[in-house]
Amino acid sequence: MIRLGGTRIATLGLLAAALVGLWKALELDSWGFDGPGPGFFPQLMAGICVALALVVLAFPGQAGETEGGDTDDVEATQESNRTFAIYIAAFAVFALGATYAGFAVTVMAVTVVIMRFAERRPWPASIGYGIACAAVGLVCFGWLLRVDLPEGPIERTFYTYVR
Repeated sequence: MIRLGGTRIATLGLLAAALVGLWKALELDSWGFDGPGPGFFPQLMAGICVALALVVLAFPGQAGETEGGDTDDVEATQESNRTFAIYIAAFAVFALGATYAGFAVTVMAVTVVIMRFAERRPWPASIGYGIACAAVGLVCFGWLLRVDLPEGPIERTFYTYVR
């Protein structure tokens, strides 16, 4: 029998929201004569959310057991607060970067801040992931879907070669 813990209950709520989003997104045209339609991205994202929710429902993971008592709880809370503060700082970088630096630099900076400082990944992995995210975003959204992204020197150079 499947036990409904906190993770599964929260995931059921997210699954319900994703299914409603997918249902509404399927009412939009996914593809038109000139390429992706207005429903393509919402359908893709809602489908991914449904799939991920199903995975978490099937494999919710296990919460770590603490043996040390209150000191472990205090340390875990401090670590959680530090991580939360770094994510808030990443939102500030995102807001300022989108205004002044353009899409690619902003995505790279936000990704590095989150990966390196909040998730404590090594510098090479953080920078590589940031570059990959910026490249995928530029190609998929800026070039293929022709979304108006915040422009900086990198975006202008990229668009001169592909448009």
